[in-house]
Amino acid sequence: MSDERVSFAPGVDREAAIEQALTVLRREGVVVLDDLVDPALLARAKAEIEENEPDHARVDPVRNYGPYKGRHTAPMCVQGTLADRAIFLPKPIEKIAIEMLGNNFLVDSMGLLVSLPGAEDQRGHPDGTLFPEVRIEPMLPCFALAFSMPLVPMDEVSGRTAFWRRSHRTMEAKGEHDYAPVVAPGSAILWDFRTWHCGLANRGERTRPVIYSVFSRYWWVEIHPPVATKYEKFLIARDVYDQFPPKLQRRVGRAKLVDGDQLVSAYEVGCGAIGVDL
Repeated sequence: MSDERVSFAPGVDREAAIEQALTVLRREGVVVLDDLVDPALLARAKAEIEENEPDHARVDPVRNYGPYKGRHTAPMCVQGTLADRAIFLPKPIEKIAIEMLGNNFLVDSMGLLVSLPGAEDQRGHPDGTLFPEVRIEPMLPCFALAFSMPLVPMDEVSGRTAFWRRSHRTMEAKGEHDYAPVVAPGSAILWDFRTWHCGLANRGERTRPVIYSVFSRYWWVEIHPPVATKYEKFLIARDVYDQFPPKLQRRVGRAKLVDGDQLVSAYEVGCGAIGVDL
């Protein structure tokens, strides 16, 4: 196992694995978390997503988030197996996010990132910066994390995500990417929003769906493109939300709740104000 990968397989000391993952993430800007989730659980979630979100692979710039041809993030509702904490917000991920983003971190979004057959290599990019006009980013702490959990193997055929390691401390990508891990269902990738990366080409004949979440400090929020007027970046079934403990309800306060044909802001339901102690 490479230095950028940390095992969470059964029998592993999870607290030690979390500390190791934090060390790698802070140093490299990206870490692979192997054997984080039971693949059988993910397979059930995949089947339910395909049934509940039949249009997830349809190209629709108004409904989906995605400026890159052949790739987009489609809305999906947290319900059924997808609402299992092992998938929705695994305990090790929550602990890492608290260390990186503070106790009051929020789940900013959760969707299905789709790479279509024939999608080409992306240009290298960070997911976001705070002050692009000045070069102070390397001195600042992390403000957001991206979490990617593939539902099919991410390999040389379906396409991997490639990284420029330690670029979150230089804010530039020099030469070719130097890390493009193969990731199986059950494992995941977590990276600093400032880390330069790109999606590699999908050379297969099937879509590559990935559960993609963003965690952030409570004062930061990701803005979607103006053209995506019908994009909903975080949806939770109302009956699922109602079963969450108050702490988790506050953690997902940016979600919209799906209640029949209605969408209701979680904050309007009474989950508390941004910045409340969690």
